[in-house]
Amino acid sequence: MNKLFLNIILATAVAFCLGSCGYDNFDEPESMLAGNIQYNGQNLQLQGSAGSIQLQAYQSGYELKSPITIYVNQDGRFSARLFNGHYKIVTKDNNGPWVNKRDTVEVDVKGTTEVNIPVTPYFLLSDYNCSLSGNLLTVSFKIQQIVNTATMAYGTICIGRTSIVDEQNNAFQIRLNASQLTVGANSFSFNLTDEQKKAISGAVKVTARVGLRTVDADKSIYTNMVTLSK
Repeated sequence: MNKLFLNIILATAVAFCLGSCGYDNFDEPESMLAGNIQYNGQNLQLQGSAGSIQLQAYQSGYELKSPITIYVNQDGRFSARLFNGHYKIVTKDNNGPWVNKRDTVEVDVKGTTEVNIPVTPYFLLSDYNCSLSGNLLTVSFKIQQIVNTATMAYGTICIGRTSIVDEQNNAFQIRLNASQLTVGANSFSFNLTDEQKKAISGAVKVTARVGLRTVDADKSIYTNMVTLSK
């Protein structure tokens, strides 16, 4: 009985070793796909925290497999290491501050491959300025409407302690109701509360962005990020 038990252990160990060696011998993806989410050739400013904005890649010949998820950063830039091959790249369904068309961009990936994904945002933000003088926070920006039927839901002034700042990742945020916003120029001033001042006290740097959410969209469009002098 002991000999039989020993043989079973040895057989199991050999099988495990062979399986492990097999896994170790799989090739790593050898190519890099990189690119940008753009409107009219310009990168969009997006929510960059928590993998919020995603693309999906489907490799030709593997249509029945789950898509490869590619994460987009707050500057509209993405990258992923993939195996060589032909891929279809689409935006994730109902994910992002743009019209949910899910157009397919096809690309042959080999070595370092660059591709841009065009989308149509509901709104764009521009001419962004933000300053903090003592307790006074001053913010200005312009809203451009791209889709005529789009409706603004709210705006958010996001103040952070890191280079990634948005509605989900911030020290504090100030909500702007849709009734406070207008297509064209917008400007606001706020005296920070003691709680808000405490939230950024001691920070190595203080960063700021403005986001604009559209009704029925799951994410906001943003301004660029700026660093505030303290």
